[in-house]
Amino acid sequence: MDIKEIKQEIRQLKKLKLQCQPGSKERLNLGHKIKDLKKKLVEITIFDPDKDKIISEILKIEVEQKITPRFADIKIDLHKYTLEQLKYHLNKITKGV
Repeated sequence: MDIKEIKQEIRQLKKLKLQCQPGSKERLNLGHKIKDLKKKLVEITIFDPDKDKIISEILKIEVEQKITPRFADIKIDLHKYTLEQLKYHLNKITKGV
């Protein structure tokens, strides 16, 4: 499961939980499932140091070249991309220099 799927599942479970009677076993089980999914979400979002180096280089080049719109401006999380995809993008913008 990726981040998007986990977030969808959490939203669905929250809707079900709100429909249940407070204090019921079903509601408590849904609460536990939501907590487990949130833990998975935190585990997935742990950042890789190799990615951080490449991302910082990409953002630095964007500022130097005055590329608009920048990833930081439109709030795109570059950590969701694989290391290979980030390297490819870095090569692509450095060759354009």
